[in-house]
Amino acid sequence: MKKDLIKIIVVLALGLLLASCNDDFLETTPLSEVSESSVWSSEKLAEAAVLDLYQGTWAGTLTREETTDAFTDQAVFTHPGRGVDGYTEGKMNPSGSFMDMQWFSWNQIYPFIRSANIAIQRLTANEAGFSEDFVNKLLGEAHFMRGYYYTQLMRQFGGVVLLTEPLTLESESNNPRGTFEETMNLIISDLDRAIVLLENVPESKATAHKITALAMKSRALTHAASDLYEPSKASSVATISSYSNPELIGYTGGSQSARWEAARTASKALLDATTGYKLDYSAPAPFEEAKQNYEDIWLDGDQNQDFIWGRLIEGFGYGSRTYPGGDGWSQGPGMVALYHGPNGYHEWAGTTPTEALVKKYVRADGEEFDWDNPVHAADPYANREARFYSTILHDGAPWKVRTDDVVKFDNFNEIQTGYYTLSDGTIINGVDTRQGPIEDWNGSRTGYYFRKFADPRTPASWPNDLQKVDAPYIRYTEILLNYVEANINLGNDMEAQTWLNKLRFRNGLPAVTATGSELMEIYKRERDKELVNEDARLFDMKRWLEGPQSLNQQVQQVLIQATQKPGTTVANYRRDPSVFDYTYRPTDIVFENRIWQDHVYFMPINQNEIDKDPSLIQNPGY
Repeated sequence: MKKDLIKIIVVLALGLLLASCNDDFLETTPLSEVSESSVWSSEKLAEAAVLDLYQGTWAGTLTREETTDAFTDQAVFTHPGRGVDGYTEGKMNPSGSFMDMQWFSWNQIYPFIRSANIAIQRLTANEAGFSEDFVNKLLGEAHFMRGYYYTQLMRQFGGVVLLTEPLTLESESNNPRGTFEETMNLIISDLDRAIVLLENVPESKATAHKITALAMKSRALTHAASDLYEPSKASSVATISSYSNPELIGYTGGSQSARWEAARTASKALLDATTGYKLDYSAPAPFEEAKQNYEDIWLDGDQNQDFIWGRLIEGFGYGSRTYPGGDGWSQGPGMVALYHGPNGYHEWAGTTPTEALVKKYVRADGEEFDWDNPVHAADPYANREARFYSTILHDGAPWKVRTDDVVKFDNFNEIQTGYYTLSDGTIINGVDTRQGPIEDWNGSRTGYYFRKFADPRTPASWPNDLQKVDAPYIRYTEILLNYVEANINLGNDMEAQTWLNKLRFRNGLPAVTATGSELMEIYKRERDKELVNEDARLFDMKRWLEGPQSLNQQVQQVLIQATQKPGTTVANYRRDPSVFDYTYRPTDIVFENRIWQDHVYFMPINQNEIDKDPSLIQNPGY
């Protein structure tokens, strides 16, 4: 097909960009298809075409009711039959049988790669004679977005089809996969090019600039340096060691230490180029301050300096070309509280925390939580680290005002996920349980709900709980953690401690002094907690070869039973240890038959793609 006949969809922001210093997206409105030659002869249309490249991010972790943490030990999806068990029970196969998250999807990302290739080609030619600054900005963004999309695919599939010209996967019958190393080389080349081209572009939390590209380079190199892609480590996995095309799923030569050094350098470049949020404590922050610190990071969104890049709800709106919204029902990221909140608030308990996640939160003094410790087990939600209370809603946790029809069951606005026996034998099923009086099918199976990303300032009850919490794609703290990880792998334990303690102090935890493998374990669990529901744990458990540790265990709930003490009175139930004796018992639930299957380390390429192009080689285990 001739280039001048190629049509592309462009989305033109009303006014494109704010005339003021506000760098948020404006809500976008679809135009009609226009010829490519028209797009690249107009500054406004060219800018709109590049702006449209961002649509393929959807709303990231806030896109839908399921989050990628539900594919790991950290969370469970409440409602069966949607393909989550493809991951948790290893049922995925080339015909499907798994949930394909849009912003990591082979089929849904490649059209955006093609659009980036068109932009790169036409802006490089610059037949319209646009100014150098204008071309550099748009060209830098196009290279960044192509690097970003290939990073998303790399984390799922390993080496992928590397298109750098405006072709589609259907343009030829022979588009073989690039090797893993070739895929990484293209990603880093794109990000390096973006860093140079975007050097003088003003910082934005919505679109790419130098800081964004530096951060993405750190992420890509950290993943590439990890054990999953190192043959001497990944050979412990049978499906990988027996695979006939190892070059597609990892490095086949070179030094892992050199790759960690590249990751360390890239991460430090970002840390030196900007600053994070409240990382200057010289000792643990006071408890309430630490709790607020973590909540500020996700609740303030782009207003918090930890936020590097993401979807800004105030400017971008609830809907987009890739995620229709605004129709009174499909409100995209505005529905996050509804997606995951308690049934006792008429919410859906979509993705909920597991006890495996909750156990990762240490005590306020840094001591590991232990169910075999009678003091810990007697009151498991007391004296936990500050981040726990900003992330998890547990039995007795204060929350929003109940709706008028639920006040009769709870007029103290506290989560109820236990079962309470009064002195006359009456049993009260907590209003937020699956046996409670409000929409019990939406009750948590684990006894926990996520507080993180649910705005406590917006009321419950649809549709009044639409919220405006921005979706972070990448933030400063992730790069700090990448830097720590690289230093541990390079034996620089003191440097790793220094930076990890900056994070721990912000979160109210004492300094870590461990070294070696003990330091690495502390680091991994810090990362798990810090990046909950930010698309991190799924890829971390893979690149660390922790699949069995994550998923070879059943989901647990904590059964909470309370019995009224003799001689006390109860008018309306609320959690009160002076009136009730409480017992807590972790219990396996048979919901998903969780078992790790090694082929899940890499996603299958859809069989339809292989049928169309036999040159594609399938990933191991499928």
